[in-house]
Amino acid sequence: MRNNPNPEDVANARPTDVLPQKRMEDLPLRPVPPPAMPTAPGGNPEEAENAEIRLEEARTVRYAIGKLNDFIQWFIMVLEVTLAIRFLLKLIGADPANLFAGFLYALTGIILVPFSDIVRAPSIHTNQAFEWSTLIAMVIYWLVFWAIRQFLRILISSPEEPVG
Repeated sequence: MRNNPNPEDVANARPTDVLPQKRMEDLPLRPVPPPAMPTAPGGNPEEAENAEIRLEEARTVRYAIGKLNDFIQWFIMVLEVTLAIRFLLKLIGADPANLFAGFLYALTGIILVPFSDIVRAPSIHTNQAFEWSTLIAMVIYWLVFWAIRQFLRILISSPEEPVG
């Protein structure tokens, strides 16, 4: 470091040359003030306590809606994967007498009831088919659950926060 030849001349001094050099250990410790209780505009501590309780309830509701949103995302992923496996098994002609294939066909058959007769499935073999209804159901279920998740995100976001 260069030394200031004229310590009295403030114009040529660096900021550290003007101030006396102190170490952090030499500085006195200031006590940290206790957190102040939030008070309502009227200064009533009971109203401040009620405001704190309402704020905590709002946080709890926001957390619950967020967890519901997470559950819906998990559920749609499981549903989509299950329907995709059914589509692949039907496409390759898996035997419905097989324990796994029969269970999967029975489980997803309930979910596919609203879409069962939309489009006829072209088949080459008895157990083999290209199920358009499964693909349509996957798209429709995904769109419905996506819309529900977006609605829940709107519920827990502030008006100025972007939802995207």
